[in-house]
Amino acid sequence: MIVFLTSDVGATKKINGVRQVTKLDNTNFFVENLQKYVKGGKKFVFVSSNKNTYDINDSYGALTFQSFNMSGFNFEQLYVIDARTQQQAEEILKDADLVFLAGGDTIKEMEFFEELNLSKLLKKHAKVVVGQSAGALNLADEVYCSPEDKDELENKRYFKGLGLTKVNIEPHYKHSPHFDEWDDLQKILLEDSPKKPFYAIVDGAYIVDDGKKQILFGEGYRFDGGKCKQICENGKSLDISQKERKKA
Repeated sequence: MIVFLTSDVGATKKINGVRQVTKLDNTNFFVENLQKYVKGGKKFVFVSSNKNTYDINDSYGALTFQSFNMSGFNFEQLYVIDARTQQQAEEILKDADLVFLAGGDTIKEMEFFEELNLSKLLKKHAKVVVGQSAGALNLADEVYCSPEDKDELENKRYFKGLGLTKVNIEPHYKHSPHFDEWDDLQKILLEDSPKKPFYAIVDGAYIVDDGKKQILFGEGYRFDGGKCKQICENGKSLDISQKERKKA
């Protein structure tokens, strides 16, 4: 299985207050790298973060599906997994050419993933999985979930994930700090990093884990031992496999 951990693939953009489809962000060769592994291209599965928001799930699923096809893929079928289809999840995931895990509320999304028994289903059926934001966080064996605002300071930050990678990311780094003051979030990230090192990535950056190597593409920072260091920049890539082996 090939796992892509992304911050934001850039599939949609708000234009005049209306969310519209756009081509995928290819700043760091996301399209070309994904095309190396997506060989068929018929079946696109969108796994929702909130199982009950049907209209939102259908809208984001359709926009994401269209964006991938606008960007050079040729998917024929879109399947959205939420409360309406969760009983058919295994059948839907069979022969999927790409599984996309949506962004959203990380903890609530993981609760839905547990209902689906998604970890087992993906390990059995999935070939290529792309996680965006919360979807990428939940791919880890143990998830590190930083608070998104001051109301979440008491929320749990560590919990069991899907177990498809050992890599933890902090998405949307620097682009849109959620706290009133950026220093508040940065302080928490630094304080948490000795317990669980992670990679903070900007929108458009991503990490590919093929089970043997983990490669960071684009602007990324490693938080470890109470320190933060930029390790890669846009247009470049870095093999972080050795650091991940040491961490494991």
